[in-house]
Amino acid sequence: MGLPRAVLSAVMLLAFPGDVCAMSDKADGLHYRPEVGVLGDAIPFYHDGVYHVFFMKGRAWAHLRSRNLVRWEELPDAIVASDGKTDPDGEGCWTGSVIEHEGVFHLFYTGKNQHDPLGDQKVMHATSRDLLTWEKHPDHTFYADGRIYWSKPINGPVDDRMNYHHQAFRDPEVFWNPDAGAWWMTFHAALADASRAAFALYVSDDLVHWTPRAPLYTFPLAVSGDCPNIFPMDGRWYIIAADRHYTVADAPAGLWAPEMVPYGCGEMFVAKTMFDGRRRVLLGWVRDREGHADAGKGLWGGVLSLARELYADGGGRLCQRPVAEVIAAFSETVAGLSPTLTAGETLATPPDYMLHATLNASPDARAALVFRQAADGTGGYRLDIDAAERRITLGDENMRFDRVCDLDPEQPLDIRLFAVGSVAECFVNDAFAFTIRAFDHREGRAALEVSRGEARLTGITVRTRPAPDGR
Repeated sequence: MGLPRAVLSAVMLLAFPGDVCAMSDKADGLHYRPEVGVLGDAIPFYHDGVYHVFFMKGRAWAHLRSRNLVRWEELPDAIVASDGKTDPDGEGCWTGSVIEHEGVFHLFYTGKNQHDPLGDQKVMHATSRDLLTWEKHPDHTFYADGRIYWSKPINGPVDDRMNYHHQAFRDPEVFWNPDAGAWWMTFHAALADASRAAFALYVSDDLVHWTPRAPLYTFPLAVSGDCPNIFPMDGRWYIIAADRHYTVADAPAGLWAPEMVPYGCGEMFVAKTMFDGRRRVLLGWVRDREGHADAGKGLWGGVLSLARELYADGGGRLCQRPVAEVIAAFSETVAGLSPTLTAGETLATPPDYMLHATLNASPDARAALVFRQAADGTGGYRLDIDAAERRITLGDENMRFDRVCDLDPEQPLDIRLFAVGSVAECFVNDAFAFTIRAFDHREGRAALEVSRGEARLTGITVRTRPAPDGR
């Protein structure tokens, strides 16, 4: 995988005094991954000018922090699973959330232990004064009630009706509901009759005692409700979940839109957000593939995605764009490249880069930006755009992720592509995001293919990051 290297950018701020930084992913110097293992579910949290990301690593919540969303510092683990065979979190500390209230930080997480006689999954609590040292409060633990939410010890097994994924009582997300004047908690659970999965609702006045209420939202068993993240934005409330879908309502109590719709596409999973006072920053993991090959089976966990801004457009639809700090990190322009690319032409590109361009296409066009393609025209990855069908696809012969997007075929498209190490992340119109792992092809040229209508790329710029030594 290579060795870690520092990422120097035009927006880099001073490192934390006295700290030794463990820099990003060893594969590309930007997408963070731990030295051992993978980066799992991300729990972002912003406080006092610092961006924190807690994440699942083995039996622990690992911890990163950054001042610029580009350079990440690795801190000691926040919490670690207990050692007792029947302890509530004896097998693991799963996903949850972090909040601050009156100078105290509260960490809510999922205790996992199939040997716990009271239930495999349950909600647990820890607190801290500095975000570094955490004290668990096992006496605050609570389990599914068995009346509203399914509990195997109370309601019995439901393996014939519900797969293990939905036999859930996990991923607590805590937030202040200003309408109710109380703390609310939502998470992935199952109804007591095992008929549907749900975003459960619990209510508290003190962040210690929690009372179950009817769920915020129920969904069919074909939908994933893992790791919900709820937040207000521009007068609406949103819940996003692990598979890049969301629902929206005018208030936390609903009514929530009956169908969850996508806000992203591809191989970024279990993304959650933090608000830094001016924007909502989204981070997730981009999954590994077996054998570090494009054709390999998709695995749980991987590397940290580039930081994105999640925002709502004028119609309330959730959109994504890269944060300004990530764009600024690619501060060196590759000279001597043509600013225009037409069908059949190619463009020499470095191994790692950010490409920004405008696609001018006829309303009936079908075109593809091919990147990391070999000189003989083989290999590489494709961003396919069908203007007539308004469909965008990113991938190769092993994987293709596509989405119908709200495009105006009469208007040019803005394309920003990050091809960095083993990850490719593409943003169209600063709204539609597509993410893949790109293991097999690490370098090569870019080309434009047009199979229908007319299209060309204009205003092309290709930028890289400074070398580690600044030269």
